[in-house]
Amino acid sequence: MIKIMAIGDVIGKPGRRALAKLLPLARRDICPDIVLCNGENSAGGFGMTKKIYAQFTENFGIDCVTMGNHWHDKPEIHSFAPQADRLVLPANMMNVDELQKGFRVLKSSSGVPYAVINLIGRAFMHPDNRDFFEPIDAILNQIPSQCKIRVLDFHGEATSEKQAIAQYLKGRVSLCYGTHSHVPTADERILGQFTGFTTDIGMTGPYDSVIGIRTEAALLRMRTGERKKFEPATHDLWFCFVVATVDPTTGQCVKIERFRWEWEKIKHELDQNSLEDDDV
Repeated sequence: MIKIMAIGDVIGKPGRRALAKLLPLARRDICPDIVLCNGENSAGGFGMTKKIYAQFTENFGIDCVTMGNHWHDKPEIHSFAPQADRLVLPANMMNVDELQKGFRVLKSSSGVPYAVINLIGRAFMHPDNRDFFEPIDAILNQIPSQCKIRVLDFHGEATSEKQAIAQYLKGRVSLCYGTHSHVPTADERILGQFTGFTTDIGMTGPYDSVIGIRTEAALLRMRTGERKKFEPATHDLWFCFVVATVDPTTGQCVKIERFRWEWEKIKHELDQNSLEDDDV
């Protein structure tokens, strides 16, 4: 069996700090074969830099990084994304021009092939985002038949879209999970006795906030319309992820579990000197 660990949206430096501290504990306790994470909010809450991508893949050992509606917020991504073989962009987003940018076929450390796919929703998102049903069919047709493990990160606002795409794909992908809302849902389950699913993993970052943003700035904008700069909050760090156990010969998910690790509750297990803030 193959264990796939999927980590929810990493929010700025606080999220990266939680990831750096808590991922090693997860590796020790859970022993995942494949680790995926959503990195579209990892640089100051908006986008990703080349340095952070390298940190995720080289320092943290993350096998593939998916993105979302903020994928292009840091202009430098256009210079390194073509060479980033473990970065996946939302295939149907209005500014992603090639279907091939929306999936990767990789191999686990034990040599098991797997595919990671990234799509984006349309409801409450950019109005020019394209339909997601036709692209997913086209992508699945391009994945080699011997690659049985297929994973989709659906980055969307609407729970209905996330659940609809999962129902559409049951029996055809091993794991389908939602990102973007930054709020974990308690509905992990296996659809059609084959496809592991949860509507949203939740974020890895500061929950004493408004979806990761400093509360005072979010409230000011909501109440007055004043656009004070949005920055990630810093307190109450959570590390949210799911783990799916998948049969590599069939691609069937046989178990899915949801995890929410809170920094304050488990920090006694950490080596407080293992990583300084400046390292993330």
